[in-house]
Amino acid sequence: MKKLLYLSVVALIYILFGIFYYWNPILLDQQDLIIEIGTQFDPYENVLNIVYGDIKDLKIKGKVDTNTPGVYSLTYQYKDRKKTIKVKVTDSKAPILEVKNVKTDLQEHITPELFVKNIKDSSKVTLSFENVPELKKKGKQKLNILAKDFYGNSTTKKVILERLEDKTPPEIKNKKAIQVLQGSMEDFASKIRVKDDLDPNPQLELDTSQVDTFSPGIYSIHVKATDRSNNIVDQDVKVEVKENPEYNKKIVYLTFDDGPSENTIKVLDILKEYDVKATFFVTGHAPSYNDFIKEAFDQGHSIGLHTYSHDYKNIYSSTNAYFNDLDQISSMVESITGQKSDIIRFPGGSSNSISAKYSPGIMSELVKMVNERGYQYFDWNVSSSDAAGNDISKEQIIQSSCTDKFDQINLLFHDSATKNSTVEALPDIIKFYKDRGYKFYPLTKKSYVVHHQTTN
Repeated sequence: MKKLLYLSVVALIYILFGIFYYWNPILLDQQDLIIEIGTQFDPYENVLNIVYGDIKDLKIKGKVDTNTPGVYSLTYQYKDRKKTIKVKVTDSKAPILEVKNVKTDLQEHITPELFVKNIKDSSKVTLSFENVPELKKKGKQKLNILAKDFYGNSTTKKVILERLEDKTPPEIKNKKAIQVLQGSMEDFASKIRVKDDLDPNPQLELDTSQVDTFSPGIYSIHVKATDRSNNIVDQDVKVEVKENPEYNKKIVYLTFDDGPSENTIKVLDILKEYDVKATFFVTGHAPSYNDFIKEAFDQGHSIGLHTYSHDYKNIYSSTNAYFNDLDQISSMVESITGQKSDIIRFPGGSSNSISAKYSPGIMSELVKMVNERGYQYFDWNVSSSDAAGNDISKEQIIQSSCTDKFDQINLLFHDSATKNSTVEALPDIIKFYKDRGYKFYPLTKKSYVVHHQTTN
């Protein structure tokens, strides 16, 4: 009798559990979740089991934005059974702040940013001095840098500011003559190397009136460099204008930025049909078309470096960021062609002003640094105007591209899927220049140089 009663109770428990799990088949690890901002979140990892079912048949409704703090709802549904939970995304971690001490003159404007080597956080961070210091006084002083993120988490680091009276003038580092090709449009300021002990960007004044870039020979540029503390150095720098075998020849350098794209092969077919060579300043944004880079190289066209990402905000955030991007596209091109490229075009050209939004003065630094690293950069003296939009007419592109104003023309086009009118205009542009006796050459490091005046 007792055994029968025991078995009856056990059976009843099983029946009750069976009924319960029939109506509540979704077993979750946690009913409410708290996750840190910026972390990966997979809602399926919160599922322990689907009783009498398969997790493959489970549906989840709702989204959690792990980059934005807040409370989100997720509904787990298996057949007609539902279970809703709350997911709270929170930011509880303080910024990670790396700092450095600063030694400077009495002229520089001191901001908290000067002391920051690196900062990491999942939200926007503001920097400030913890207490209001006497920033203009001479000598050493200890400061506290406060980094506070958008949600109130903060980190404080100690630094030392040393301010000196600067009496040392800048030093002009050009020991050898600057070499330029006959007829080139050079920005000589980009080739002057100046170093100062405390001012990273001394002001330059150049007198190039004695230089005749159209006649080979040795000339002098008078250079005046002034640092923030008004220390001045005056010095003559030699310039050697080298004979250019292409000088006085009528040459067009067709250049295509932003490729490869689905239109690259169409451009290559036209170039082959008219037996002309060109230069492609390529990017890393469309690896599925990278075979066209190899095809262009094999056909005798030049492959130049434009940018891997074409993300202005990232590229021009610092000189290190620019060269990280350049190294990426350089490695990509070398892996495709087997040859390292030494010609580049800056995103937006060396005269771009958008870079000032992210790093004031960066272009004035970069035009010098790329030369020091063995690159030659090329701007343009004729633009097809196809960068103005995706609906520029064929006729407008032809009109903008065709001119006999210069004997040597660096002509800017863009190579992308949206530039169909550029492809359509190309045959007429080639015919225009051929009819006027122009030759078509690919760019090399020794080609005729067009440099814009930097504006940042």
